[in-house]
Amino acid sequence: MNKLNAIPLFPALVGVAIATVALVAPFGNTGVDGTLGAALALLGSVFVASVIVVVLMRPLPRSWFVSLVTLAMIAVLLTALAAYFLMQTLLLAAMVVTLMALAFVLSSQRRRFS
Repeated sequence: MNKLNAIPLFPALVGVAIATVALVAPFGNTGVDGTLGAALALLGSVFVASVIVVVLMRPLPRSWFVSLVTLAMIAVLLTALAAYFLMQTLLLAAMVVTLMALAFVLSSQRRRFS
């Protein structure tokens, strides 16, 4: 397991928690309680976190690694767009940090791929 690949996992999990709060709204003050947009934001956050976990699980060939990280970056952008339209600033910030961390991981890969 490359520990550098674990950097984007924390903000992605924070995004999952924030999206869950926006969907379930235990405090009742998000304004998007139970909407389809909040569900899509949660789905995107879960997808990003799961792709990061898959990348962490075992070494992947370079083409798979680049493809999965690129898909995760696209999902982060779409989730950030959903957070913007839902006026969920914390989720938007978590997705921006995740995007920057994924870009860092993608650009700093120097290990040999199998």
